[in-house]
Amino acid sequence: MSDILVRNIPDDLKRQIEERARANKRRLSREIEALLKRALAAPRPSEYGLGEELHMLVPPELWTDDFIQPRDNAERPGPDFE
Repeated sequence: MSDILVRNIPDDLKRQIEERARANKRRLSREIEALLKRALAAPRPSEYGLGEELHMLVPPELWTDDFIQPRDNAERPGPDFE
């Protein structure tokens, strides 16, 4: 296995990791390894907000001032509710 040296860790962050290691009954290096694995396995957050993500789902030609654009389907009959 390879080694990694991380310098200038804030004291409170180191303390939090040490507390997690004790709670999980692991050595500090094993706790850091577990944290890194979990962080890398997590899905990456989008660089966009939810509104922007939804906006990108609608093609620009369908955007209007009202957002809802009427469908022009004259050849398609309406639903029969009888």
